[in-house]
Amino acid sequence: MKILKKAFKVWYPKHRGPIEPDMTTLLMGEARVLLTTWEVLKDRETITRRLKKLDKLYGEGAEQRVRDYMHQVAKDERHA
Repeated sequence: MKILKKAFKVWYPKHRGPIEPDMTTLLMGEARVLLTTWEVLKDRETITRRLKKLDKLYGEGAEQRVRDYMHQVAKDERHA
């Protein structure tokens, strides 16, 4: 049996590109969650409250981007 000189450590490449693709993925996920919540509960207060928190969480303008993504998901993915 061979003894390793150093302990094995998993290596992950560092992300060096722009952060925008990650942000787009996060906001699309939020849009899908909120759209599903809306379809099940039909509770406007819950959706509005969650959308208000998105600006604090993801930065200025996130609320409107998520609303746009919700319309896009509803049009393209849900009732196609």
